[in-house]
Amino acid sequence: MQRRLSIAMAMITDPQVLFLDEPTVGLDVYARHELWDVIGSVKGKVTIMLTTHYLEEVEALADRVGIMVDGKVVSVGTPAQLKEDTHADSLEDAFIALTKGARQ
Repeated sequence: MQRRLSIAMAMITDPQVLFLDEPTVGLDVYARHELWDVIGSVKGKVTIMLTTHYLEEVEALADRVGIMVDGKVVSVGTPAQLKEDTHADSLEDAFIALTKGARQ
């Protein structure tokens, strides 16, 4: 409830940029999808910087993705581009392919 309230309060000010750091952590399935709907409703009106470990969330919400390892950006592109570049079927597989060497 607190997380949803914080996001709602941020949206009241009609921001140009909204930073969401792991916004769905701890939310139940329904609350998570409600938040996805809110994010989808402002798409094209507000720039949203979203940090998350949930790659299905990235595929559902993001137009562009930056993948970081140890604080360094290792790849940037659309979810489709990242999957195509790595010949992956899912963004999770693309993430693993892009970060495997960087993590060692």
